Amino acid sequence: MNILMFVSQLNTGGTEKYIHSVSRYLISKGFRIGVVTMGGPLLNSFKKAGITVHLLSPKKESLVERISLLSLIISKGRYGLLHAHDSMSFRYAAILHRQYKIPLIATVHGTYHKQSALLATSKVAKHLIAVSPNLSNWLVRHMKISSNKILMIPNGIDTLTFNSISNKKKWRKALTLPLSAQILVYAGRFSSDKLPIAKKVILASEIVAKNNLNFVAVLFGPGSSVTRSKLVELAAKANRRLGRRAIYIRPPLSDIQHAYYAADVIVGTGRVALEAMACARPVIATGVAGYCGVVEPKNINEIIRVHFGDHGAIVSITVKKLSEDVNSILSRPRRARLLGEFGAKTVKDRFSIQKVGSQLIQAYMK
Repeated sequence: MNILMFVSQLNTGGTEKYIHSVSRYLISKGFRIGVVTMGGPLLNSFKKAGITVHLLSPKKESLVERISLLSLIISKGRYGLLHAHDSMSFRYAAILHRQYKIPLIATVHGTYHKQSALLATSKVAKHLIAVSPNLSNWLVRHMKISSNKILMIPNGIDTLTFNSISNKKKWRKALTLPLSAQILVYAGRFSSDKLPIAKKVILASEIVAKNNLNFVAVLFGPGSSVTRSKLVELAAKANRRLGRRAIYIRPPLSDIQHAYYAADVIVGTGRVALEAMACARPVIATGVAGYCGVVEPKNINEIIRVHFGDHGAIVSITVKKLSEDVNSILSRPRRARLLGEFGAKTVKDRFSIQKVGSQLIQAYMK
């Protein structure tokens, strides 16, 4: 089967990495995968994985022109199934489905999609895939979409790419980070919806660093120059108050696992949390919906349900609580190691790309 994925940009976000992982798995199972996109930082990674990339011009074109070009791509590539992943893709794929009666599946990655596009797609799609139980409930209760149309298939993690055996000092040296420090890594978009999280990470890190001269925090993420400059300024002020450089703001990494390997504790949500767990690092989960705290056996099912803070939360995020949880991990090395081992086993048992990919193939074949 030839499958055409739709996504606006190939940025270093969770959606794009989800597409990359499942596409590689599908190719290993004999599928041919194409992606329609306007490009982005992960373009070469997609090409190297054997994924056919169909580049659209970022210039504004009329809807008729864009649909005509997409029709040609589908015809030449002999694509037999469309799989859309964001608001713009939902719109285009729904139109193409109506014209050519090609089966359509859409993955809903969050509550941020344009509701008009999501509803239009839900009417014609064979299935809507939700990546968390809470998101499935949201589609039913808020969007009034029939539960019969919704499949819950989580993010899949390639545990060969994200693993627990890499050398910590090797990657600290590669990333020019202190070799002997206790390092917190935060990974996430520096966008308006997640900016408050990054700010709280900086302020919590300042509290930790006051009493721990060996502590360093590094924030990695894509974002506009405006949001990035706000974080850089906030970090600079915190560093001046501390009298040392303890907080770093870094650009996104296409191979973000290298940052996880360098870390002692990771703060993140959604796919970031799962990737970090696969690398056997203790994780503190917080997202746009709120705070979940340290990921551990007693709360793992609840945290999975809310997608590590992006699709629901346990409490509101506070600087005080975040700093306390960071300290609780860094001050107890044995607990940190056990949390890392638990996280790696959880991902292997419940979120491996093999398990998730097989569920996706079943959805395609239904």
